[in-house]
Amino acid sequence: MIIFRCNASPEVGLGHLVRCRALAQELKRQGEACVMVGPPKAYANAQDAVFIEDWIEVETWTSSAQDAAQLVAIARDKQGRFAVLDDYRVDADYQHVLNASGLHWLQFDGTAEKPLWADLVVNANPAVRAEDYAEVLNKPAAQLLLGPGYAVMRAEFPPAALRAAGRVIERVLVAFGGGDDRGGIEFALSTLIKNAPVNWHFVVISGGHNPRNPQLAGWIETHGQGRVSLLINPDNVATVMAGCDLAVMAGGTSIYEAAVCRLPMVLIAIADNQIRPAKAWANAGAALFLGSLHEVDAERLRLAVSKLAAADALRRDMAVKAAELVDGKGAQRLASKVIEMVSTE
Repeated sequence: MIIFRCNASPEVGLGHLVRCRALAQELKRQGEACVMVGPPKAYANAQDAVFIEDWIEVETWTSSAQDAAQLVAIARDKQGRFAVLDDYRVDADYQHVLNASGLHWLQFDGTAEKPLWADLVVNANPAVRAEDYAEVLNKPAAQLLLGPGYAVMRAEFPPAALRAAGRVIERVLVAFGGGDDRGGIEFALSTLIKNAPVNWHFVVISGGHNPRNPQLAGWIETHGQGRVSLLINPDNVATVMAGCDLAVMAGGTSIYEAAVCRLPMVLIAIADNQIRPAKAWANAGAALFLGSLHEVDAERLRLAVSKLAAADALRRDMAVKAAELVDGKGAQRLASKVIEMVSTE
């Protein structure tokens, strides 16, 4: 039994849950049962019951030590042999409790700055290196699983059919995560619909728990000019993404999904933890990063999209580079590592 501790909410975003759900699905495929701890049960979907044996909601975070003790108790009750932590609130105090209990775990990390006692440390940032962790690893046998090859995405990725890199722009994806988009979607639409060619159609993906959805739907009805499709929790995100030619999006986990679809990307961070990976994608030549939402004005976004629209070769090079970085097999790699570790305990 693998015990997941995940943090997800409209404020935090749902990327952690998407990632945990995909890894749990792959673990089930490889023969392991899973329990989800943390997110509200309202976030569960019908398919989750197939690969998540139990879903235990944790309404409040009292302290690191208390939450860790609760996780240890759940693991013992479920005879859990291993944990997966996808919660950036996990600190040294939390990990000390887990260590004292004898529990082993995989931990998703995005900074290489906090002390870590995990057995497996995962950071899919394209720029991260093993030496970045030299000062923070506290378990001599810890394994570092670094780079986009360990990016976990939904099982539907990569899509079955991919269009050519550098294709003509006709459909533009606009996506700012599964939680509160912080106004990013409306900002992108209001900027681009006035300046983009009239044949461009904008495909918006928004999460069902985005509190701005009613306002967004109203804006599209009034100002969308019939050129905007609003898709809330679409059934097959991979097919939607693969049908687009350019993406304007936040710097979260969906970057990896867009990359495997060969989408040139313009990135705008809506949370501090998105800045580092977004910069890495830009430095790798696979995206343009404009900065945080509060510091990006309409003209900057317009110029970035215009630059890409006018440069077929640049879009092609970005798409090819993105596809080289991500192959869509991260969940399989991580699940195999977890099962290998569990089998040696």
